[in-house]
Amino acid sequence: MRAFLGFLSAFVLLLTFSVLSRSATLASESIHAFFDLIVVYLTISASKRLNRRDSLYTYGMHRLEVLYSLLNVLVVVVGVVVGAFTSVIFLLLNVEDNPELLIISSLLAFLLSLFASTEEVKGELERGVRVHALLDSAVYLGGSLVGIAVALTHVFQLDPLSSLLMLAIVALLSEPNLRESVYTLMERSPVNVGEVESSLQPVLGNVHHVHVWSICPHMRVATLHAEDNPEITLEEMDRKREEAERVLREKFSITHVTIQFETKRRESDS
Repeated sequence: MRAFLGFLSAFVLLLTFSVLSRSATLASESIHAFFDLIVVYLTISASKRLNRRDSLYTYGMHRLEVLYSLLNVLVVVVGVVVGAFTSVIFLLLNVEDNPELLIISSLLAFLLSLFASTEEVKGELERGVRVHALLDSAVYLGGSLVGIAVALTHVFQLDPLSSLLMLAIVALLSEPNLRESVYTLMERSPVNVGEVESSLQPVLGNVHHVHVWSICPHMRVATLHAEDNPEITLEEMDRKREEAERVLREKFSITHVTIQFETKRRESDS
């Protein structure tokens, strides 16, 4: 709730001052703050559903983390596009802003964003909101520096040009999150499967059909087949399984694994 109030206050503040100051930087920041509100709302909604687990959602609903992360990035991208369009309009119309109001409002938004970053972190989603708030703080601090530059030089074009620069930085910072979200939704392996096979061979011998994927950023799972002596006891098999789980957990951060043991005789029969 603290993060939501911080982003809401920043949005209202920036929107008001963007009208009063005629600043492209504040206009783009207010648009960005509005979309931040959407991001925080989605995060709060998702966090309430993550641990729901039943016969249909056997891993819980952690895939929502990926879905909401992707939606969050797309929301930011939309905000960047709208902000860039606004900045270009201000630049073409040669609008002269009020640098003093730009400085004051950006510093106030900086403080509000820092307040939003103090929200208690309970999981990956909340951690993402904190990082987002800290990045916004840096953007707002940059906005105050733009105001100082305009006040000293009286070159009013610095405002929309700086706005475009900051929007470009925000877009670049969003790209890794977008890429990772797409990778997870496409079930791309987060690790080199060949390395997994090599690491397991001393423990399990011949392994094949190795599949590794991420349910969400902090939950990696794997399935694999392992060939073994048909005379192996259940106790020996269990020891091998525990050792394989340890290797996967410590070396690849894989927290859940399903191993199908089989024999060469059974493999040939099939």
